[in-house]
Amino acid sequence: MDDVTIRLGARGLSKAYGAVEANRDISLDVAPAQIHAIVGENGAGKSTLMRCLQGIERPDAGTIIVDDNEVTFTQPQQALNLGIGMVHQEFMLAPDLTLLENLVLGDEPERVSLGVLSRVDWGVARTSGETLAAQAGVTIDWSRRSASAPVHVQQFVEILRLLRRGTRILILDEPTAVLAPQQVDDLFALLRRLRDGGTTILFISHKLREVTALADRVTVLRRGEVTYQAAISDTDVDTIASHIVGGGDSSVAPVRRASNRSSVGASVFDVTGLSVPSIDKSHALHDVHLSVKEGEIVGIAGVAGNGQDELVECLVGLRAPGDGQVRLRDADITRASNTERRARGIAYISADRRHEGLAIDASVEANVIAGSQRSATLKRGYFLSAARIRALARDRLERLNVTFGSLKSPASSLSGGNQQRLVFARETDGDPSFMMAAQPTRGVDIRGIEAIHRILWDFRDRGGAVLLVSEEMDELLALSDRILVMSDGRIVGEVEGDKADPQSIGRLMVLQDREPEPAHV
Repeated sequence: MDDVTIRLGARGLSKAYGAVEANRDISLDVAPAQIHAIVGENGAGKSTLMRCLQGIERPDAGTIIVDDNEVTFTQPQQALNLGIGMVHQEFMLAPDLTLLENLVLGDEPERVSLGVLSRVDWGVARTSGETLAAQAGVTIDWSRRSASAPVHVQQFVEILRLLRRGTRILILDEPTAVLAPQQVDDLFALLRRLRDGGTTILFISHKLREVTALADRVTVLRRGEVTYQAAISDTDVDTIASHIVGGGDSSVAPVRRASNRSSVGASVFDVTGLSVPSIDKSHALHDVHLSVKEGEIVGIAGVAGNGQDELVECLVGLRAPGDGQVRLRDADITRASNTERRARGIAYISADRRHEGLAIDASVEANVIAGSQRSATLKRGYFLSAARIRALARDRLERLNVTFGSLKSPASSLSGGNQQRLVFARETDGDPSFMMAAQPTRGVDIRGIEAIHRILWDFRDRGGAVLLVSEEMDELLALSDRILVMSDGRIVGEVEGDKADPQSIGRLMVLQDREPEPAHV
């Protein structure tokens, strides 16, 4: 099949859910041994298209093409049998099994004893793993438990597991979302080796600079339709972005809006000697010191799993500290509850808006006024006033340009960007003095990211203090006046925002004095 023209594609593919046309007359050609990027805003139809190509969904019209032949999938196994596999944003590894056990899970090589299949032949399993890893150019500690392996190693194992099962067409959904810059480089080197060895790769991403650095070709989806296709050599970031958003401002490069450092005021939020024990009694945080001043955004950079989650939870009152002190202006809030901290002027943008930032099945109105039910301004006598609640909800939503259908619609009906703006609308009402923003643009498309960045800048420019935890390097560089780097639960470095670059931050993130990682490229 080396002479095929289309390794994977579609002709006139359409898929609707009720009145919503998720995909409309999509035609796609992915050539053999090519890295083909699929980009578009949230809700553009990328996920639906991938589900159709994997046999998870059946299109209403049109055909799927594999190796120049039209095929019909009625179940995912048929796509797997033709060599189509996908690595999802949330990895599918069993955390309590070793990496080797995960590699062969569901397809274990069995030892034959006296003509009868018996237990797993772990020697054969390890040999197959090491052979695949060598071909891919990586080294894996196969005896390591999955839960303790770095996220990029888990990703490598996900890829190798699919290759072991005969995958020739590899679909990757936002694969760099949780990787440090050096780990992105390692992943890209692996993907290029796979491509050069004949594997076809579909690369789904919001990060257009990564798309132009890695892919051979790009397809843009907008509102369920293909709006642009081009070889990467014939296009650029601004052109791709303009097709994603449908015109208007096509600039997606993070544009820094620097603060006036001379206007930075008094310290608002101070952390001294903070240590937080983890479940296994080791310390997830070790002697953390930081401060955030009026009119300042302080970024926290670090590879996922290096204490950022514990830091956020401790600072907003969701986790008890072991040692140290947390102060908001002159008040010691180390042992204060989350409710007390909010009452004192702390806003919290959770990294998990669907489960923590929002009651996703509750109404837009209920979500945007949550926490204000005790306010006297919403009461008429002893009872809450429905009219006043509606007025407050609309005021908050309109102030941050949240697009919604009805106040009574569930929050789940909003796009990811509008869900996040709803959270900001609720959290910034009442002029808090300090904002804890964790992964504020995770899963948000280009237009939503720009809107959220403006909200953070405006909050800072009004004198607010922001502690920004983000795994997006471009975001940290665009927003932060100072960047603190976390590694192994410690603050290991600080860089002024106007002097920061991905390389210097990345070195601090992954090259500290610690044991070498058991997997590398």
